[in-house]
Amino acid sequence: MFGIAKEGISPRVPRWWALRAATAALALGIGHQAIAQEAVGLAVVGSDQMAFSRENMDPNVSPARDFYRYAAGGWLDRVKRPERHGSYGFFEIVADRVEEQMRQVLKQAAMDAKTASKGSPAQQVGTFYNAYMNVDARNAAGLAPIKPYLESASAIQDINGLVRFMAQMAEVGGPTLFLNVGPDVDFMDNTRNVMFIGGGALGLSNIMEDVFEEPDGSPRISGYRTFLIETLKVAGTPDAEAARIADLSIAIDRKLHAAKLPPVEANDPSVAYNQTTLPALQTQIPQLDLQLLLKTLDFPVPDRVILTEPRYLPVLSGLLAERSIKDIRDYARLRVILAFSSYLGTGFDKPLMILSQALVGVGVLPPMEERALDQIKAALGQPVSRLYVDNFFSGETRQKAAEMVGLIKGAFAERMPGRAWLSDQTRAAAIEKLDKLSYKIGSPEEWVDYSQVDVTDDLVATVAAISRFNTERQRKKFGQPAEHEYFNTPDTLPMVVNAGYNPLVNGFEVPAAIIQAPMFDAALDPALNFCRMGAVLGHEMTHGFDWTGKQFDQDGNMKNWWQPSDGEAFDALAQKLITQANQYEVLPGFMNGSGAQQVGENMADLGGITLARAALRTYLAKHPDEDVVIDGLTQDQRCFLAWTQIWAWKGKDELLRSQVARDAHPPNAYRAVAPLLHLDAFYEAFGIKEGDPMWLDPARRVEAW
Repeated sequence: MFGIAKEGISPRVPRWWALRAATAALALGIGHQAIAQEAVGLAVVGSDQMAFSRENMDPNVSPARDFYRYAAGGWLDRVKRPERHGSYGFFEIVADRVEEQMRQVLKQAAMDAKTASKGSPAQQVGTFYNAYMNVDARNAAGLAPIKPYLESASAIQDINGLVRFMAQMAEVGGPTLFLNVGPDVDFMDNTRNVMFIGGGALGLSNIMEDVFEEPDGSPRISGYRTFLIETLKVAGTPDAEAARIADLSIAIDRKLHAAKLPPVEANDPSVAYNQTTLPALQTQIPQLDLQLLLKTLDFPVPDRVILTEPRYLPVLSGLLAERSIKDIRDYARLRVILAFSSYLGTGFDKPLMILSQALVGVGVLPPMEERALDQIKAALGQPVSRLYVDNFFSGETRQKAAEMVGLIKGAFAERMPGRAWLSDQTRAAAIEKLDKLSYKIGSPEEWVDYSQVDVTDDLVATVAAISRFNTERQRKKFGQPAEHEYFNTPDTLPMVVNAGYNPLVNGFEVPAAIIQAPMFDAALDPALNFCRMGAVLGHEMTHGFDWTGKQFDQDGNMKNWWQPSDGEAFDALAQKLITQANQYEVLPGFMNGSGAQQVGENMADLGGITLARAALRTYLAKHPDEDVVIDGLTQDQRCFLAWTQIWAWKGKDELLRSQVARDAHPPNAYRAVAPLLHLDAFYEAFGIKEGDPMWLDPARRVEAW
């Protein structure tokens, strides 16, 4: 719920269903037969799907002039972006493959739903899938599934009534309205849970909140306003009233967004971790009874709380003082509709297409089967991932990935003593942290048991049941020793194409879905596997020593283990990466300017490819028979080309602008080349010399880890 977002390799590109604000966080935890890859009828991963290939290169471009075009120009010229994807690159390609893999699994689960053991993943996933695909039933039900929630919103008469409604929505998986409250792992002592209080969600997902910074009449805010109006009209609101409520909602969200930490501060644990007491917080927002909120949620009133948004509560207080209770009711009703509309009739699809067109430049929705899988992942993340792992992830693959982890970590360990910019004391602490760094591959050793969750034909009721189950699990955490659950966040589910480092455990997770072609294929030559999968692993390891990771010690507690002079040296290295990123032109006339926001990912990319190439050379020294030239390319050349090709990307300008505004990950085209410019071996591999466009002055290069 709170804690620290895992620092992953994947950018946070919004899917169709994630444009709106998410509902309360959901997750899940057999009776089926494994389905072989061949039985699913999957196409072979070829050059169009980013398998390494000379066909994806542009031999007419010099690597010294434009390495991105040289490495990936063939792919960029040849491959068409599917209409339903505003962003199209490796992550979307593999996610599409996962969807293909799961198509037959979902159909089998759907057929078995009524006969499978109640509470099994097959029964839960199959029942949810059937309910979502039963469009006639959803259309016939209209707003009936959420009528009790709409009536609760309409019954709000005062702020205490609002507080009780906020608690109700948190319980049933509705909107996270105004405040987000609950226990999570203490940054300072990760053996215990502590109560956190932060800002609530807004009408748009976090990654799209920069829309609220635009003036009236600009394309995206106008598109969002139209979406709200049309959504309200589908829900039966008269035209004029729909326009009034849409304007009201935008005004409220603009004010609350302005009170939230901007991305650079939000990504800094020291800024988002503010110890205080409930009475002290209450002085910042006297209208809203925080004790009543906790008691209604059935949480104990704690001695201390952690405030994650230090400027938010006074602004919320002012908003509640200036807005009428009618305004609050109308806003609450709209947010209920937005939170649950995906589970209702298809009348809400057209407004969503309007929103998608305005925000990401894509005016179509994915096929219904794909949307069903997206919703199942959001609601039943672990059960559906369990079906995926059982069918498509082998123990052999897990073992080979673990071997790669060992090789990359070994390269890191070999390099660490040579970090001359660190003092002996800090370097020793860094070596200890690296030694204790842990990892998990593929899937959890123990799945969360969701067998008691009642998944029925009523999607809204199912979402409420899942939310109640998870809320009760949250309640039980408070006052108990903290236990980390692996592969149980939206970014690290086993069927998600990503990997993530968590500083609170000093460890990283590599979901099963990313450990497949074109990222990893044991049959390929070493350069391709080291400089793709190995670089991902190195990326996650480096996160333990980036701007965020350096604030946590070897045991995963927030603690300053750096000597002052080392901190200054780190900042100087990081500033070089910030300056480099700020000078990147994302679109003609549109400079990046978000180097400070992206520095953690850029440092991780640099660490990833550095460690991958180092591990590759160590491996080839022990296996000289594999240090061969293939298709006229040396292993070093294939290494750097493999990295760049995997970051080839096609997409919409609208997405790029939002990514630069909100995401910690830089654009793919930047990641494809920027880290390579810091490696001497890159220049040597392609004969790039001073004066060439790809040359980066040695004084501007970074060799941190």
